[in-house]
Amino acid sequence: MAEESNIVFIASSGMTFSFMMIVSLYLLAKKNQKIKSLSEKLIKETEEKKELEKLEVAITTQEKERSEIARLLHDDVGARLSFVLRHLTNVEDRSELGEADMNEVSLTKGYVEDSVEQIRQITKGLVPHYLLKFGLKKALERMSKQKTESLIETFVFLSEIPNDLVIPDEISMHYFYLASELMTNLLKHSYPTSIEMSLILENEELKMNIKHDGIALTQRDFNVLASELDSFGLENIKYRLKVIKGKLTFKRNESCGMIELKTKIHLGNG
Repeated sequence: MAEESNIVFIASSGMTFSFMMIVSLYLLAKKNQKIKSLSEKLIKETEEKKELEKLEVAITTQEKERSEIARLLHDDVGARLSFVLRHLTNVEDRSELGEADMNEVSLTKGYVEDSVEQIRQITKGLVPHYLLKFGLKKALERMSKQKTESLIETFVFLSEIPNDLVIPDEISMHYFYLASELMTNLLKHSYPTSIEMSLILENEELKMNIKHDGIALTQRDFNVLASELDSFGLENIKYRLKVIKGKLTFKRNESCGMIELKTKIHLGNG
């Protein structure tokens, strides 16, 4: 009888021990899972915080740059143009008296040339700071997501541009503003529900494709609009294309529309 009691006790103890081990392993697994989840959440929050800090720095710097540009336009360019106006008035007054002062004309020409050069220097500061800091890929993706947020169902950005490739600032700036203008027009006039933007480097050509399911233009449609409409947006597009020697193509098929921007470009490694 005592032997049977010992066996029952041992069996019961073994079962209790096994049960406790199972419970302990289960609780340990749950704890590990919780720790992993918290770690992932912490990493994500840290990355988001760093990104937010970068963005805040970019915005603050951009505002400072804008203030500096406004000051330069007012103090430097404005002052030079005031001199130009004064000298032109003198030239006009003398011409009415039948006099011509070539020294006055030469001086005025010099002020105009100085003003043009000053404006060129200032326009270099008009490149969006986010574009300068993070590059064309991230700037395009951020700008497009901001424009399409809550307006369409899906937006996808794809890039095949290597991270170590450096795109010249002038090309980056004009591509960014061209993309912004095209996206604005697309959302305003074509009513898409889905947009896919891609950035591709192919045979020394930088290509940006915008594929959408909205009302699509053909190349003929765009050419007619560009020639007939007196639109600042279209003039802006034509000007930027001319500067970078770019080509803009519109295509339409049964399922989607496609806008392609491309230009020949020499890319250096960073």
